[in-house]
Amino acid sequence: MAQEYITLENNGNLGTVRLNKSVFTSIALNVIEEDENVKLAESSRLRNTNTLSSNINENQLSMNVPIQINYKANVSDVCANLQHKIFESISYMTGLKPASIEIQVVGFIF
Repeated sequence: MAQEYITLENNGNLGTVRLNKSVFTSIALNVIEEDENVKLAESSRLRNTNTLSSNINENQLSMNVPIQINYKANVSDVCANLQHKIFESISYMTGLKPASIEIQVVGFIF
């Protein structure tokens, strides 16, 4: 069953930290906005939801990131770089290493 938050254990007996999955979505959005070759894919008019999704299962984070890429950019390089930046940002800001970050190219920016 999917959860809405991840529980991080503290080294001492001071308690636990729980991070909502919206935290990870926000971090990924910030990374996407910094890259000039990438734009988050627009959501469908039928579904009024954000296309970027974070899923938490058994305290493991997986993300699905649908993007559009500049038509002049190297797709594999841009995707690998974006995946690495999202992983590093989440790891640095939260201390959690995501289980998977899937980058889906759904279109190009002309």
